[in-house]
Amino acid sequence: MTQRNPHPFEPQDDDALSQLTNISIKGLRLSKDFSEETHCFQATVYIDGKRAFVAHNDGHGGANYYAPHGVSKNSDAKRLAFKNSMAEARKEAARYIEAKGEDYNWAVERFADNDELIDWVITDLINEIELLKEMRKHLKIKVVAYNTRTREMDQWKTTPVESNIDPLKKYHEKMPYIWLNELSESEALKYWRNAK
Repeated sequence: MTQRNPHPFEPQDDDALSQLTNISIKGLRLSKDFSEETHCFQATVYIDGKRAFVAHNDGHGGANYYAPHGVSKNSDAKRLAFKNSMAEARKEAARYIEAKGEDYNWAVERFADNDELIDWVITDLINEIELLKEMRKHLKIKVVAYNTRTREMDQWKTTPVESNIDPLKKYHEKMPYIWLNELSESEALKYWRNAK
């Protein structure tokens, strides 16, 4: 029986990119109109599920700006907590870059003591959020199949319900398709990310 998966995307259960790091972002406000060379955004950064600091970028190609979150009566304690959070984020960002499995040893050696690796992680997380939004938009209004041979997405402009998907599956039964509308969002995102 074909039906849309009722469970929302849950990154903590996903083997996706977001699971490679203990850094996460919430409260993302992204301005595509002002994003030029980098994302123009503001977000709260969490490490191991705990709020650490805020990050923002004006979108003109420069580095991210980081600041302590919230208001605190004890500014010395706040500065110390922010300093510790940034140090922890630098270590986690270096670990994340190595865990991606690409040859970024040069970057880890060069940028481990500054905030550039944190910028890379946050950019990856924003890209994941935007990729998920794009996929959700398509899966909501179309039937989408991933072709395992060509790594392309084939889409049909029809409501993704059983009465529309099943005839398409039958007609294309010899095609190497994975029907994304039938998968959990986290599974579907793996294929969506891998598509050409």
